[in-house]
Amino acid sequence: RLQAVIRIIINSDFIQNYRKEFMTLSFTDIAFSVTCNGINEYASKDTIFRKSTPIHVRGALVFNHALKTKNLDTKYESIKNGEKIKYCHLKLPNPVHQDIISVNDVLPAEFNLSTYIDYDTQFEKTFLEPLRKILDIIGYKIEKTNTLESFFE
Repeated sequence: RLQAVIRIIINSDFIQNYRKEFMTLSFTDIAFSVTCNGINEYASKDTIFRKSTPIHVRGALVFNHALKTKNLDTKYESIKNGEKIKYCHLKLPNPVHQDIISVNDVLPAEFNLSTYIDYDTQFEKTFLEPLRKILDIIGYKIEKTNTLESFFE
């Protein structure tokens, strides 16, 4: 029964329609929510962050660095260790020169990053990857694959 329901969802225009809607959502609506730990551990004065920094922490360090370099650290709170944050992938090149940004509240308009939000990557990571994990368990593929049998259908 579950496989039949999933097949109906997948075969309908649900995914395509949701993708269109997703592309219109705000940063806050599509970003991942996590707790940010390790800011001090992964910070680097020379390169903003150290090698192997977790992606959300890297985004937080980029955010804090951008606040300082744009003299916005009195207008917006920097991200501190242990805070809940949201992070999102960015297209390159962009004003912060990184492929990720985290925020603790809102994405400052002064960063000029709204046109650089990588909606395709966010859709893949927040929606399609989790859906694929569920479908893999029941042996169903989202993408149609060509097989020798399908050639004769």
